[in-house]
Amino acid sequence: MELVKAGRSRQVTIPKQIFDSLGLKEGDYVQVEVEEGRIVLTPVAVINKERAKSDFFQLVQRVRTNTESLTEKEIEEEIREALEESRRDK
Repeated sequence: MELVKAGRSRQVTIPKQIFDSLGLKEGDYVQVEVEEGRIVLTPVAVINKERAKSDFFQLVQRVRTNTESLTEKEIEEEIREALEESRRDK
């Protein structure tokens, strides 16, 4: 267990080992909640709404273009690959 001190502006520093173990990077967001008297920080992904919409429509177009030549399993694989690619770009 790590002990940290609340700063003047109510800021606390997440210890490096914990920060790194969660795969956090500078600028990432965390959700802050109180559960049973404890502060719980949960990493969250924030995406640009317009980019997400654009990525989605590109995926739909890609699947529509190839739908006649693809099996249902291949379509699912295309979707999975596109989602992984999108997540890597974030």
